[in-house]
Amino acid sequence: MTSTFTISAWRQRLARSLHVSRSKPEAKYIQLATLSDEGFVQNRTLVFRGFVDESDHIIMITDTRSDKFLALQAHSHAEICWYFAKTREQYRLSGNINIFANTSDLRTSVWNKISPSAKAQFYWYLDDKLVNELSLNNSIPDTFCVLLLETQQVDYLLLADQHERIKYQLIDKKWQETHINP
Repeated sequence: MTSTFTISAWRQRLARSLHVSRSKPEAKYIQLATLSDEGFVQNRTLVFRGFVDESDHIIMITDTRSDKFLALQAHSHAEICWYFAKTREQYRLSGNINIFANTSDLRTSVWNKISPSAKAQFYWYLDDKLVNELSLNNSIPDTFCVLLLETQQVDYLLLADQHERIKYQLIDKKWQETHINP
């Protein structure tokens, strides 16, 4: 069976930004903005964990005991802001976040790809020996969940000598690109 997925122009651009900035640890950190129950914007830093194959969906992880988990259960719309200092580019991606907190292939796959130190954060309440045993058994804690941003809009800004701004919008399952005066 042949795939019909075509990588969007914004994702190709983002892939280049990630590649150029791969030696910079901060390039994998994104800012996630959500809404609290009171309607206030909450912002926090997460780690970019990749894309779901054959999609523009961005993978992040969190703990179900966190405020962001509770906020996303109440309001699934969120925005990511990502800045690459080396290339002087900013990406603002918005869409709905799906939460995978129960057993799923995606949740298992993401868990198997994260580092031992990232896994240990989900066992903060246990002693180191037990954490190591659980990590070796690849036991997934109930509190581990995957956040999946289904990107619907991207605002790209290049802040180099010649400024450039492009807005990408998903309309009828196709990406529309509009150049905007920065």
